Amino acid sequence: MSSRPTRLNVSAVALAAWALFLGVLSGRPELFLVAVPLLFGVASSGLRRGRVGIDLAHDVAPRRLFEGERLSVSVTITARSSLPLLEVMEPTPAGAALAAGQNRAVFRLEPGTRVQWTYELRCVERGSPQLGTVSVRVWDRSGYRVHETRYDDPKSVWIYPGLVPLRRVPRPRRTQTFVGNYVSPSLGEGLEHGDVRPFVPGDRICHINWRASLRLDRLHVTRYHEERNADVVLMLDTLAQVGMPPATSLDFSLRAAASLAAAYLSRRDRVGLIEYGGVMRWVKPDTGRAQFERVLGTLLRAEAIFTYVSKDLDLIPARVLPPRALVIALSPLLDARFIKAMSDVRARGFDLVVIAVSPIELTRASIAPSPVNDLACRLWALEHRACLHRLRSQGLAVVEWDPAEPLELALASYRPEPRRGVVA
Repeated sequence: MSSRPTRLNVSAVALAAWALFLGVLSGRPELFLVAVPLLFGVASSGLRRGRVGIDLAHDVAPRRLFEGERLSVSVTITARSSLPLLEVMEPTPAGAALAAGQNRAVFRLEPGTRVQWTYELRCVERGSPQLGTVSVRVWDRSGYRVHETRYDDPKSVWIYPGLVPLRRVPRPRRTQTFVGNYVSPSLGEGLEHGDVRPFVPGDRICHINWRASLRLDRLHVTRYHEERNADVVLMLDTLAQVGMPPATSLDFSLRAAASLAAAYLSRRDRVGLIEYGGVMRWVKPDTGRAQFERVLGTLLRAEAIFTYVSKDLDLIPARVLPPRALVIALSPLLDARFIKAMSDVRARGFDLVVIAVSPIELTRASIAPSPVNDLACRLWALEHRACLHRLRSQGLAVVEWDPAEPLELALASYRPEPRRGVVA
């Protein structure tokens, strides 16, 4: 705890000094009578021991949330002694803004009094800020001194990239052997009717097609198409980014990746993640709520790290890129090494969908408008279109996405080409 004089204290000392000086200079004793109470008050305030007699409890809810959601902060204060003027303040963490209430409050408390101070923060940027550091000031009754202390009760908050509900996502062309929501050409247990064949020993009675059996005078059974799931691997480009936070190309790629992961996991697909950049991280494909938490945790730590070292896909374990998986790459197409990595993924026989995050408008929004900058952005837009045309000419499925538009609108333009000779 620290104690310091206030401005009123300094003013009182200055006034007393002037009164003493003028009293000596003019020989008027009444000026000494003005200085004595001021000096006595200053001296007595300095002799008092500063003590902040409060109990403070800090609470934050929820601890895990997405961009755009609100966070409630509650501080409960119980006074153990009389506090003429109590001031409490908690700094606003980076990536959050005040949505309701104030992060500073002033109270006058009697012994045993309990007050609760609540305010709300709106999470505007992903990250993991810490709350729980509350600064406390107690003003002396005379106003000559103020006692300051700080209560530390660190509480981490995880702000994940914002989610957008997606009803239509790229459909995997090839499925796996686990149960899911995709109707497979293979026949087995399912709900969709496949064909009808004669009954053989071992068939289940519930599969008997009585209408066909009565018509053909022989028992027949109905066969069904199996319902399977798919493997989806999200490949994130973290080699470069443009724009200003929280509206960079990487921020929009992370929000798209989180939305796609939520959409596919809701369909019981296995979802994995590859962060391709200066630091390579990955999450092997899996399903369930725990997998969604793992993907979100990796997206939370993702950042653009440039490197001169070329990354090879051979560094990625085979279990992270399983056969027959659908790979969805998210990139602003700023680094030729990521473009080469996408070509390698396609050459290895994986189904690949490229979501190209347009960097042009993000750059325009982060620089000052001028004729030179406008011309540079127009030339860059032509170069970007040429890059998209080259990728399409190589057989890659490319979805161009302007972050100013909804992601689902861009995905609606995706039209997969049928592949022959592929068994689903």
